[in-house]
Amino acid sequence: MLERDLTETNAALAALMREKLGIRRGATLAAKLRIAGRLLPKAERKVGRTLVEAERLWANPRLRRRLDPAALAAAEARLRGFLDRIDPADRRKGMILGILASLAFNFLLIAAAAIVWAWHTGRI
Repeated sequence: MLERDLTETNAALAALMREKLGIRRGATLAAKLRIAGRLLPKAERKVGRTLVEAERLWANPRLRRRLDPAALAAAEARLRGFLDRIDPADRRKGMILGILASLAFNFLLIAAAAIVWAWHTGRI
């Protein structure tokens, strides 16, 4: 982890969040984590905040020694592993199916209400 610059790692994770979650606003990992909100599970949000805090410490050479390379590598691997498992096409398909399902339910509800009204008023 420390052989690569932490800012490059966080930039790569931010780009991966843009690709997989569709978060276009925000340039840094910190901004993308704020925008992502509940798109990420709580554990991954915490790991992301750890990486953002580590990037802040990384800027100071004296504070950089406080960072645990193994913990940062594990945090990066966990967040990257979660983001790699996301299929953007499947998320898009699920969102479209959810919208269509709600429209179908509303149509059935209105049709049922119209039939009940017609039956109640004696038109059927």
